[in-house]
Amino acid sequence: MKYDRLTTLSTVAEAVFQREHQKLRPLLQREAQILRQLSRLEAQSMDMKSASTGTDGYQITGADLVWHSWEEATRRKLNIELARLRSQKLAAMESLRGAFGRKQAVSELARRLHAER
Repeated sequence: MKYDRLTTLSTVAEAVFQREHQKLRPLLQREAQILRQLSRLEAQSMDMKSASTGTDGYQITGADLVWHSWEEATRRKLNIELARLRSQKLAAMESLRGAFGRKQAVSELARRLHAER
């Protein structure tokens, strides 16, 4: 293989790798955001449980039932979105692995070609 073609191939492999990496970044950011929301919801739930143990007014008015219903629905929605997002992340990571492998193979070819010269 000619060195100039290998240089072009290396540039293309790097561009493909960077493109695949850029596709993964928003998925990772959204995953972190959902995990923060779930953590915040868990903290609110703990606060609500500790606050409502001493207060009968919540239970009498049914506010505790409304709260738990909202909490469960919100937690379910976030977990479904997290599962969907992680599925997308796995697919994106598989593409990134392939691009990285091609990039490494081209780099190894360049190294061998350089060593032969």
